Amino acid sequence: MAETASFAGTLIPKDRVTTLIDAIYAFSMTLLVTTIDVPSKYEHIRVASPVHDIVTGILPDLFHYFIAFTILAILWYFHHQQFRHLAGLNRTLLVTTMTSLAFVCLVPFSTNIAGDYPYDVLGAIIFELDIFVIGLITIAQWYYLRKRSTVLVPGLTVDRIDREIAWSWVFPLLSIAGIAVAVAGFSWSPAVYILAPLIMAYLYRKEPV
Repeated sequence: MAETASFAGTLIPKDRVTTLIDAIYAFSMTLLVTTIDVPSKYEHIRVASPVHDIVTGILPDLFHYFIAFTILAILWYFHHQQFRHLAGLNRTLLVTTMTSLAFVCLVPFSTNIAGDYPYDVLGAIIFELDIFVIGLITIAQWYYLRKRSTVLVPGLTVDRIDREIAWSWVFPLLSIAGIAVAVAGFSWSPAVYILAPLIMAYLYRKEPV
């Protein structure tokens, strides 16, 4: 008991880390709009219907924008669920959280690559690997919390943690599926992430909070 109390006393307050997480997710989600490349109006000044041509040309960018925005929104929710029950952070959680945020900051870049080159296998894989790493870190954190739940998340039962782990597996598994689809030679493999909200809805209906 004394050892547990001593360990709890060394925890880092979560408030500033939570603020940083919210800021980085908000910035990354906002920055996604810059991945939509609209050509200069002067390039189309003599075209009879330039807007139609522009919208048709940026459809891949728009598609990847909405996919990435939805993914980030769900991943932010995962962080929210984790941190609202967290008593504090130790060094392990702090390092893994910062590592996760580094890959969150990369999402606009990987989205831009995938959107600009929708028929390039490597571009899709870069995007899917980015999401895979973020999801994998989230899972690793939940397993870590499960082992130290009495100190780090005293308000959560093991069953509730297991539920969060099951939810967190969605993105790594979809990323693996997307990479497999891309390697098989099919374009637009990031479309597998469209299944994410449907899977989340099913899991919620099966076991609501």
